Amino acid sequence: MRLYCNGTIILNEEFALPETAAHHARVVRAQVGDLLDLFNGDGYAYLAQISRMERKHVFVLVQNKEQQHRESPFPIHLAVVLSKGDRLDWSLQKATELGIHRISLLTSSRCEVHLRGEDRLDRKMQHWQQVIISACEQSGRCCIPQLTQPAPLQDFLQRVDDTNDRIFLEPSAHTGITQLQVAPGQGITLLVGPEGGWSDEERSQMVHSGCQATRLGPRILRTETAPLAAIAVLQGLYGDLH
Repeated sequence: MRLYCNGTIILNEEFALPETAAHHARVVRAQVGDLLDLFNGDGYAYLAQISRMERKHVFVLVQNKEQQHRESPFPIHLAVVLSKGDRLDWSLQKATELGIHRISLLTSSRCEVHLRGEDRLDRKMQHWQQVIISACEQSGRCCIPQLTQPAPLQDFLQRVDDTNDRIFLEPSAHTGITQLQVAPGQGITLLVGPEGGWSDEERSQMVHSGCQATRLGPRILRTETAPLAAIAVLQGLYGDLH
């Protein structure tokens, strides 16, 4: 069983599992003596054994620490406009499984999601963070992609601090994704728009900031499908999907 534990994990030290992890262990009827695979996002996997179980707590003893090499050598920063329903959940989950390094949430002129109030935004951010953590649990990743709060496209373009090449998905673009020329050691910042597409002004803003319009074949993909298709292609070309 693989579980996420926030906080420091120390070798040869007993500690109580966080509430969520302890609940998961109880749901699957784990017993004293069972082995668990723990991670906290620091890049290591920790082998732990359940040492004792109390009514409200599950204690484990950490036996081993191992660095696992499951992170893609090709850094991809996904910047995606908010979408309705569970579409964004789907994109975040699968992008994490595919090895994304960083995720920035965007708003745009045609974005149909409006998060009014700090409480609602905080709840949604906690939910999306948990979606990403669960995807790391499932896929065996020991590093958790960074997630940043929603920001207007123009603000993102002005403040993004990575040195990646930048592309935005646009069905009418002349350059296909397999025609990109990525410099050795460079990554990609991938911008994905809303269901209604980018506005003319937004396209101009992105081009002006150094983003290259890129298409994904002859078909128009939905906002939850497009980033996953693009990430898979990029990982196949430059990453570790061989």
